[in-house]
Amino acid sequence: MEKFLITAMVIAVPTYFYAWLVRSIDRFEKEPLGYLVWAFFWGAVPSIIGGIILQGMLSVPVEEVLGASTVAGAFAMAAIAAPVTEEVLKAIAVAVVYFTRRQEFDGWVDGIVYGATAGFGFAYVENILYLVNKTETLGQWVVLFFVRVIALGFMHGFWTALTGIGFGFARYMHNPLSKVFVITAGLLAAIAGHLIHNGSLVLADATESSEPIMVALVNYLFLGGMLIVLWFVASFRGRSLMRTYLHDEVPGVLSAEDYKVVSGRKDGRMSRQRRRALTQAAAELAQKKFQLQKMGDEGVNSSEIDRIRTKLRQISLG
Repeated sequence: MEKFLITAMVIAVPTYFYAWLVRSIDRFEKEPLGYLVWAFFWGAVPSIIGGIILQGMLSVPVEEVLGASTVAGAFAMAAIAAPVTEEVLKAIAVAVVYFTRRQEFDGWVDGIVYGATAGFGFAYVENILYLVNKTETLGQWVVLFFVRVIALGFMHGFWTALTGIGFGFARYMHNPLSKVFVITAGLLAAIAGHLIHNGSLVLADATESSEPIMVALVNYLFLGGMLIVLWFVASFRGRSLMRTYLHDEVPGVLSAEDYKVVSGRKDGRMSRQRRRALTQAAAELAQKKFQLQKMGDEGVNSSEIDRIRTKLRQISLG
């Protein structure tokens, strides 16, 4: 129990950092903390439990057909069964937010945040179980901690972020078949990335070769590089939305000075608290006006725009 508690506390630090870092991709309109806690919890508890149950059930026919200790059996379980079951289970967290809290799901940026958060929840518990059950000495614990938590700690978040991107693209599509296609494509991309990683490790262990490890490393760097690029794209998109959809809010709702600040044309001198509140409200208003244009009222967009306008007017014009 002492080992479990210490491991849980130590891993919590980098896990929090990873979650904070991914949340920062949504620079202007932060997602509600409660929804992120839900996504993390789903990844950490139901997804872990479901994964253990489903993989336990699948291991029986795999062992019967391929053998309990063969390379083919290990590959089937680690590189096929695990990616499919785990990515589907983690995707449920994104799907729940997408279908039940549509007004808080604004596109692919939010998809990345919710997907990655669910992935980090899964990785948090999985890493605790690995470090507690597969290490006997402090040296083994440190090595496994560095490999799983530090070097590869982002992986589950990266994979489920791909699923989230699929849901994000579906957000502004009208054709149901197109929605199904992009969501499925995102999920398959997550499974493929997971499969490449796990399969490479199984083959490296079986062949005692470093080449499969290089494949896993390239996979990791590609996904990491992609998310870094998307971070910059998200920032540019946020500024662009505010420039496009807030210029007609000046001067009735937003002062000309504050408009220049939120659209990135001027730094402006204000307290950090006011800047954060101003940027959040401005980004919310721009996003809702974009949603109204793309998807219509959806039952609440017009009323939400009026509510956010009032809030932004109070912040900007007092």
